[in-house]
Amino acid sequence: MKIGLYYKEKNKENALFLKEQLEKNGFTLDNVNPDVIFSIGGDGTFLQAVHAYINKLDSIKFIGINYGSLGFFCGYTKEDIPELIKELKGELFVKQYSLLKGEIKYQNSEQDIYALNEIRIENPFHTLISDVFIDDEKLETFRGNGLMVCSSLGSSAYNKSLGGSLIDSDLNVLELTEIAGLDNNIFHSLKSSLVVNGNKKISFKGDLSSIVVGYDNLSMQKEDNLLEVTISISDKKVNIVYSKNNSYIKKIRKSFVL
Repeated sequence: MKIGLYYKEKNKENALFLKEQLEKNGFTLDNVNPDVIFSIGGDGTFLQAVHAYINKLDSIKFIGINYGSLGFFCGYTKEDIPELIKELKGELFVKQYSLLKGEIKYQNSEQDIYALNEIRIENPFHTLISDVFIDDEKLETFRGNGLMVCSSLGSSAYNKSLGGSLIDSDLNVLELTEIAGLDNNIFHSLKSSLVVNGNKKISFKGDLSSIVVGYDNLSMQKEDNLLEVTISISDKKVNIVYSKNNSYIKKIRKSFVL
């Protein structure tokens, strides 16, 4: 089994410790074509690791070692490393999750992006005006700072900070959440998150020329000829290794309750 390590500079010492333990137990280190990637840090580092290997997801399992402030994706801590190495030699508990797909349409071209947590359209400087469609049926004309679509995994991230609902990570659905929508005597919006079946598509159409498209920890440069953003659940999947004792409810309690 070939192991890759993904970490930020501040966790280099922790990465070197893990590297030493893995090599002692006969594992080969390979960051180019790994079978398993250890993400060493918090959820931000984990997202970066997934995007770093976005074209090799079918052949890689991701394991998060939490050295950050929040480790919703990270099922292990430093103290778990000896037991985790034993698990590497046996059977791993792997859960598979679909990524979001964003189809970005310009006047003369198209581009696809992928995200584990969410895809956003935002205009921090002027009021964003966008028609919102579920499949081909218009839901509303939104005015405000932005709109976001998250996966069930991403429901516990930025979505929760915006007042969106937490969704069981085993559900394959999309959640639409508004970012600072206008609410006055003239303009109204849904003012509530909307959860739809994962086989649907959510589209944003309108004057999108000055928006920023964000996806997970990444963003796209503003394009004047952007016409439409359509978000759906993609065929790309990520394989995440968890401890069998680390249930979804335990993660919720640890992250938000205790």
